[in-house]
Amino acid sequence: MGREYDDHHLFDTFILVLEMDKSESSGYKDLIWAIGLNRLNLEIVGLWPTTDGIIKRRFGSDILASFAFIMIALVTGIPMVHALMRVWGHMTLMIENLRLTLILITILFELVIMRWKRTVLSSIINMIAEDWLTLKLSAERDVMIKRAWTARLIIIYSYVTTALAFIFYIIVPYFDAPLRQITNLTDRNKPLPMQTYYVYDTDKSLQFELTFLAQAITVLVALLIYVGVNALLGLVILHMCGQLENFKHNIVNLTSGKDFNKALSSCVVTHLRLIRYANNVENTFTFILFVLVLKFGMVFCLCGFIFLTVITDENINNANFSQISYTVVVLICLLTQTFFYCFGGELITEHCDAVYYTICNLDWYTWKSREAKNLIPLMLLTKEPFRITAGKVLPLTMTTFCSLLKTSAGYVSILLAMRN
Repeated sequence: MGREYDDHHLFDTFILVLEMDKSESSGYKDLIWAIGLNRLNLEIVGLWPTTDGIIKRRFGSDILASFAFIMIALVTGIPMVHALMRVWGHMTLMIENLRLTLILITILFELVIMRWKRTVLSSIINMIAEDWLTLKLSAERDVMIKRAWTARLIIIYSYVTTALAFIFYIIVPYFDAPLRQITNLTDRNKPLPMQTYYVYDTDKSLQFELTFLAQAITVLVALLIYVGVNALLGLVILHMCGQLENFKHNIVNLTSGKDFNKALSSCVVTHLRLIRYANNVENTFTFILFVLVLKFGMVFCLCGFIFLTVITDENINNANFSQISYTVVVLICLLTQTFFYCFGGELITEHCDAVYYTICNLDWYTWKSREAKNLIPLMLLTKEPFRITAGKVLPLTMTTFCSLLKTSAGYVSILLAMRN
């Protein structure tokens, strides 16, 4: 309870600082610039942590998150499961349904876990804010700006691809280029964007428009959650890399003298703070990453099967071409997303190893014996690198990424053999 109270108190302080007039503070301007797009995205779907005690603001985020849950789980999710039951036994139609149903289930898990981990997430955001608002050297600020630029480019790229994906998925099918196989088992005279089956007649004028609008809103909300959570993970990983780089430069500047113990103590405190930050990131995102890794394996297999099935079809037409294009886009997005997860985990490990080797390469043998001995605890602390894992069992590294690709490709061949 005490730790939870401290996190709430720190975040309350951060919120109060944000609400002050900080027009002259370069640190505050940098903070808003660094996290502004992430905050905007997550606030739209009610996932930005609001533990500041303002009931109206907290109630608003609860309403938005509940709306997103209802649209994904009830308005669209249940009809998709109903459609899956109707096409059960038809392998191609089942796989077409599952590749989207699994993605929506994953996004639903992200929504629930992010709401569940609001307290820990608020602590992460608070620590990021403290790093930006604390007085720092120009070189340290440059490192943080460089990492924040990368995070901003990621979320801007995600916004652009989200808009294109929304247009592609909702608009393109109405130009006689469906992105999936149309079947009378689930589709009526007016096919909807998703393979769903409703208990009412969706061919009637007003009912069709409302159902189409509901599916369009579901796709938009799901894309916003998907982009928001992934961009936030990228932000916290890149921020951690920037802090590790600054920490390494502080260690390089350690020199023997009267201020040595004070400087070493500051380094130990900084590293303990980084450990707490890394543990909070792991606590918040490990289960999300586990679900995402499972989703990658399953959806990659399903999309690979659909892709190979369509391109081997002798009667290729506009419908086949649109399905091929859609499947290729999904595969590229899956590969890119999983690659960045594993690359981010690898990047953190490399920075941690760089910190450890920097300590080992210090000229400690020229220091006083007492000062050299005091360096040992810090060396032991930095020996074990931070790791981002999926479910606390699977470390995200480039080796893991290659293993996932190899395993998924093997299961694609199994599906093709089952079809034949």
